[in-house]
Amino acid sequence: MTQVVSIGTYLPPWTVRDRRVKGPDEDALTMAVAAGRAADPEATARRVVLVSRDFPLLEGGNGAVLLAALSLPADVAVSEVLGGAPAVLDQILGAAEGTLVLAADDSATIAAAGAVLIGAAGATLGPVARQTRSLPTTVRGEDGTRHIYGDPRLQREIGVKSTVAKLGLTSSQTVVAVVGVKAKELGGDVVTKGAIEDPVSSASGVIRVLASLVEGGGQRGLLLAIEQSSVTAAEVTLSAAPAVTRHEVPARELPKFRTADGNGIPISLPAYARAFEPKLRWEAAVFEERPGIDTAPQFPPRARVDDDGGLVTDYRLEPLPRTGTVYTQTTIQIPVPDLPSPYSIAVVQLDGSPVRVLLKVTGVPAGEAAIGQAGSVVLRKIADRAGVPDYGYAFYPAPTEGIDA
Repeated sequence: MTQVVSIGTYLPPWTVRDRRVKGPDEDALTMAVAAGRAADPEATARRVVLVSRDFPLLEGGNGAVLLAALSLPADVAVSEVLGGAPAVLDQILGAAEGTLVLAADDSATIAAAGAVLIGAAGATLGPVARQTRSLPTTVRGEDGTRHIYGDPRLQREIGVKSTVAKLGLTSSQTVVAVVGVKAKELGGDVVTKGAIEDPVSSASGVIRVLASLVEGGGQRGLLLAIEQSSVTAAEVTLSAAPAVTRHEVPARELPKFRTADGNGIPISLPAYARAFEPKLRWEAAVFEERPGIDTAPQFPPRARVDDDGGLVTDYRLEPLPRTGTVYTQTTIQIPVPDLPSPYSIAVVQLDGSPVRVLLKVTGVPAGEAAIGQAGSVVLRKIADRAGVPDYGYAFYPAPTEGIDA
């Protein structure tokens, strides 16, 4: 049995024709971090599992950025699992206490993320049945091209109903949530009255319907995760409700962007390596006081020179606040290679700290952020440099409600 103590979800703030879409500075990793910080704000996880079919890096790994952005130590184990809804539920069912399970989708059909923290008390999930079968109606090969071979009837009759029948469910077992199809498509004697459903097969859907179950005060029942013709079933018991934090602001139409032709800033891997920790750990250097050196936090962390002309490098790192207010801001209209324009930048006064930082504004149309407006510091993809995603932080102005730092 697995105990889920907290749940976090994330949806990007943009839509195109009523469908949620990611912003130009978002990907599966930034969305996973947003959900992960919502589920584990105190950074207590001792292991991290990221499940997705849309990893930004298939070689080189995403773990270092993930841990830094989640404020977790670099020695925490990270597993990257390629999979969809059944894989997410399998990882949750097999997770040990202290595991943070993340699920992210960055596809043409869905952009979303979810996270659960496994602990000693909370919603209980127990394995019931599993069927892993092959019906490759939708495939994506090594070249990244997606091929769709199936039709709805084939998927429903051979992929779903046939597989669900093999689970051996009885009429005494009620399905309270299903991901991947509509509940009425399960067929047979499966009891689904009032079931929460997410008909789009996705990794994050499992966690989002679990959050909906908790919020609805649902009773004990089955959660089914379906992808093509593979199904995992788990029994959910809500004897103790986990905390649910949703990072889901009301959606707005994605603004129009343009990007200048030409070469962007090239990648320098030595510079990338030197800047990685100071940029993504979101920590300031604090020195012991001495002549010419005060204790004010320095960001980014850097050496200082004392009154005797000596180079002082022995500082400690302290986390910076991830909330603040706009001190001043401006909007850049001129298109720049690598940067969708127009965009705004702001000097942000961090809460409870003397540090002010220059950050790109995200999550709102260019020019909307106002002096004095509060918000959060969030992970974003700054640019793609020669195929390498370059991550950093941006300022997300807070709406009146609906966003958690």
